[in-house]
Amino acid sequence: MRHHGGLLRFSLFAIPVEIRPSFLLIAALLGLTLNRLDLILAWVGILFVSILVHELGHALTARHYGSEVEIQLNGIGGLTSWTLPDGGITPGRRALIAAAGSATGLVFGGLIWLAALPLSLDSGIAGFTVENLVRVNVFWGLLNWLPIRPLDGGHLFTSLLERVAPRHGAKIANTVFFATAAIGFVVAIRFRLIFVALIAAWLLWGEISRLLGPGSGSGLPELDFDNEPVVEPTPAESEDTDFTPEEAVVDETPGDDEH
Repeated sequence: MRHHGGLLRFSLFAIPVEIRPSFLLIAALLGLTLNRLDLILAWVGILFVSILVHELGHALTARHYGSEVEIQLNGIGGLTSWTLPDGGITPGRRALIAAAGSATGLVFGGLIWLAALPLSLDSGIAGFTVENLVRVNVFWGLLNWLPIRPLDGGHLFTSLLERVAPRHGAKIANTVFFATAAIGFVVAIRFRLIFVALIAAWLLWGEISRLLGPGSGSGLPELDFDNEPVVEPTPAESEDTDFTPEEAVVDETPGDDEH
């Protein structure tokens, strides 16, 4: 589970964390409309903290079940890689790992809101930071539970299908995820959310490729803005996205977004 090309590497709760240059680039681009350097820097910090908290939810839960874990922040959000523990993992535990990211973000956003209640933070950089920490964590937490691959909700849905329809789960999942990706694309275009529309179009292309079958080059096309390629995990590993391997379990967290 080694990634390359990171701008910064550190350990948090004994979990390796890597920051790729593309994360900072996309986060800054998303904040350009703020038109103030201090607000743009605050926005980058808000996304950094929020996405890291989200990925820690996945990572700590996976580690609890015996997996080795790593976190990466990249141009389309966050990625938690985890190895399959000895004896494998049940659909129920896989679902818990998938749900843990958004659940952790929602709790974090709620705590920030409660802590800010007695304070007067209506304006200024402090008010901007608190307001957007709450918005990003709550909004992305709820959005990330929608049944869209590779969001957390997509992995929750596939875990449910493993239990209730193991024989036809893949076909049902491909159909549902095609529909939700298409709806997401239309909604993003309708509300002129250009970055979201690009991500939705990318996801929709991946779903179309899956429906067409292996001969069409199924799976999502690569979307990596960094200089060095990421080393793909072995089949024994699982990740929090479903961009390439089927073992992936939870979502990327687009710089909302997100996951």
